[in-house]
This record gives sequence, C-alpha cells and structure tokens, in this order.
Amino acid sequence: MVKQKTEYVIMEVSSQSLKLDRVYGLHFNMGIFTNLSEDHISEKEHPNMEDYFNSKLKLFDMCEIAFVNTDDLGGCKVVKSGKCNMKTYGIDNGANLLAKDITITNTYADFKVKLGERNERVKVRNTTADLVYIMH
Repeated sequence: MVKQKTEYVIMEVSSQSLKLDRVYGLHFNMGIFTNLSEDHISEKEHPNMEDYFNSKLKLFDMCEIAFVNTDDLGGCKVVKSGKCNMKTYGIDNGANLLAKDITITNTYADFKVKLGERNERVKVRNTTADLVYIMH
C-alpha cells in the first residue's frame, strides 16, 4: 500500500486485534462503534464482556473522531468514555444522526435522517447481500 501511495484505507479492526495490539501505533481518522454481542466470548477470544468492551474501547484512543451507535448499551459507555470527538447515531435513542421512518426492502433502504434542525431523506440501494451506509 505504501508503494502504491495509497491515500485512504477502510478497514475492520477486530476486538481481538485491538486486544493483542496488532494495530498498535496506527492512527485512525475515524472509528465506528456498532455494537457488542456475546458472539466473541470464549476462551480463545474474550473471557467476559468487560474484556471484550475494554478491547474495543482501545480503538477510540487511536482515532480523531468516532461515530457511535447509541442504541447499543456498549455504545452509550463508549460515549461516556470521552476518548475522542464523539458523534452519535441511532434509531431509538437521542443521537446527532437520528434515523426515522425506515423502510427496508430487498432492493433498498429508505429513511429520514434528522441532522440538527434539518430532516433529510436517504435512499440506499441494496446492490449486494448487505446494505452499506457511508457517513461523511
């Protein structure tokens, strides 16, 4: 990537890579927190939810800005940590970016986003098995 003079990279940083310092020393412009689930609790990954959460929390020591899901209890704890400039998103709880009137079909997702005092309609086409949202 250095030889190709890559300017931007989007990567998934696993809780395991954070726990084992595999990304130590990297700087991220942006970090995104989606959720915590018990899927990663095991002898090989994280012995308990506290270890899992603390591992994920390391990302926010390495980024300038974070987008955090406030509909997840873990996300609320991330925001309270105050580790970097936090922006929030959600559906049910108060957030900087609040989605409402959501319609999801096989071909698109359509919703309103409340940005401060403005309401904007967003329609994202589903061109793969997963919907991808890009926030900027």
